[in-house]
Amino acid sequence: MRLLVTSILIFSSTFLYSQSFEVGSLITDFSKKGKIEGVVLDNEVNNEPMAFVTISVKNTDFETTSDLDGSFSFNLKPGKYTLEIQFLGYATIELGNVAVVAGNTLSIKQKLSALKLNADISLAN
Repeated sequence: MRLLVTSILIFSSTFLYSQSFEVGSLITDFSKKGKIEGVVLDNEVNNEPMAFVTISVKNTDFETTSDLDGSFSFNLKPGKYTLEIQFLGYATIELGNVAVVAGNTLSIKQKLSALKLNADISLAN
């Protein structure tokens, strides 16, 4: 009997004090966003897709890495953003004024070039 009363009290308090959640609000908030999707390619090796490249949106906390096929995507609120694409041993690329429009998808194809090493031996001394 004690178990039954405890269960009823827990269930009723959970039910009465839980926050309401409307699925419709989640859907409308998602539709207000735009999408940036893209692929990162290696400019040095026959435009092969590059995995694990870091793509970040400057001045925000949004950051992702590219998949094994070089693809990435962001869902962002409408506005203009600057994307920073970086990978160890490659030149960092900044894409400025990337415009995100609500309900639209912007596709980006970016090639990265390897950094050039300075092999001048006279600079070693």
